[in-house]
Formats: sequence, C-alpha cells, structure tokens
Amino acid sequence: KYADRRGSPVAIIQGGDERAKCEVQIKDLIEGARMSAEITDNAEWRAARPAQVTVAESELVAEVKKILAAQATDRAKVDR
Repeated sequence: KYADRRGSPVAIIQGGDERAKCEVQIKDLIEGARMSAEITDNAEWRAARPAQVTVAESELVAEVKKILAAQATDRAKVDR
C-alpha cells in the first residue's frame, strides 16, 4: 500500500521464504490496478495473483526493466 500511495510503478518484495530460496516477488502496480477493475472477487484475485511474478534474485533487474518497458509501451499507446 505504501508503494501505491507513492505512485510507484513496481514493488519488490522478499519475505523469509523468498530469501531462503534466493527469490523475490515483483508486483507490477500499474497493471495490477488496471486488472483490479476486472476481477471483483477477492478470492479470485488472490488465487490469480495478477501482475505479480516470482523470479530469482539474479533476474530481478532484467524483469523490472521488462515491466517498465511494457508500461512505457502501454502509456505511448494511450497518449496517441
């Protein structure tokens, strides 16, 4: 929620389980907000985990770059 309030495009999460596996969760907050309008059932939302991926720590930067590039492409389409 803090990242949402700040207008962050992406959130990186690493809890104890992820840390033990050398993984991180990456949430695309812009895509998640868009999809939240489409999924109204909370249980369905949690099960689907839209706009959220788990990757190895070594893939973090590449995955964030990919998400940010996709967001930029989406913004460019809207701006036209």
